[in-house]
Amino acid sequence: MLGVDINPERLAVAQVKKQGNGRYRLVHYHSVEMPEGAVIEGRILDPSTVGLTLANLLNEYKVPTSLPVATAVPVREAIVRLIRLPADLPADELRRVVLEQEAELYIPYPRDQADVDYQPLGLDLSQDGIERIEVLLAAIPKEVVDNYLAVLQAANLKARCVELASFSLIRTIRDQLIQYSPQEAVLLSSIGYDSSEISILVNGIPQFTRTVNIGTIHMRQVLAQALNLPVSRTGDLLRTLRLPLINPADVLATGEQPVPSNPGVAAVARVVSDLADELRRSIDFFTSAESNSPVVKVLLAGPGAAIGQMDGFLSQSLSLAVELADPFGSILIPDSIEVPLEERPAMGVALGLAMREASK
Repeated sequence: MLGVDINPERLAVAQVKKQGNGRYRLVHYHSVEMPEGAVIEGRILDPSTVGLTLANLLNEYKVPTSLPVATAVPVREAIVRLIRLPADLPADELRRVVLEQEAELYIPYPRDQADVDYQPLGLDLSQDGIERIEVLLAAIPKEVVDNYLAVLQAANLKARCVELASFSLIRTIRDQLIQYSPQEAVLLSSIGYDSSEISILVNGIPQFTRTVNIGTIHMRQVLAQALNLPVSRTGDLLRTLRLPLINPADVLATGEQPVPSNPGVAAVARVVSDLADELRRSIDFFTSAESNSPVVKVLLAGPGAAIGQMDGFLSQSLSLAVELADPFGSILIPDSIEVPLEERPAMGVALGLAMREASK
């Protein structure tokens, strides 16, 4: 499929081809800055302008437009729940119960205003010894989905599916996730432009999701204030900035954590510390409910993950192993395509969409 990632900062397209043995080869990956003000807090305000920008991008790089297209909406716009139902429900009855009864319990607006879908995941033995089927339920407001579809229509593309951005990202890191046991949880955080998505996964399945309003634009804003610069000039500065790592010996000697001498670095570090607090709260909330699945690793994705020493800084803040998610774990990059290392963390959603099976 052709993956189209629409986010507040950039518009990206990706195409891959199957190589066999679960491997893919990258055919196309291209991105362009989003027109200013076209997407605010994940909501597309000007579908026509975004669609024209997308059409120009496809035309410039001669990306085939006859392919079925997949795109993704942010988690902040969705209701995602993992529910457990009696294992003996027939398929048609399961569908009715999930889409009519269960959906009504979780959607905070009229049911007819939501696009709802579900995926049976398998059987689970509950604590009371009763076998139940686990079902992942997702609901998105129709007006949100309609705006994404309007963008694709304006670019003369045929939409095959709309999914959640975090699901697309998970598809690209399956090789990283299979090393963990069914009793171990992994936190995946995608640090985006105006927010960060947090998902806690067990067996690659989201058990807990939330969005926090901390992103790279907030880091750029404090960086601009600290250095007395316009925000427009801080994009490259943020990409080259390196977060401070604490030398344990220095802490032991002074009893206090050293403060970075660079005011810009110190300002960004405070924002990332706030993100660390939100990650810690998410872990604490999850483990209080799922004590049998401790969080053993944090994986970082999104453009914010590429900031220098982001993984080390968060690891020290959380006292937990942190590493970058690798969206190219099963994707081969031809020599003819240059993909800078610093851009890779932001490519996961578009690549994950491109990896979807067109027949599904």
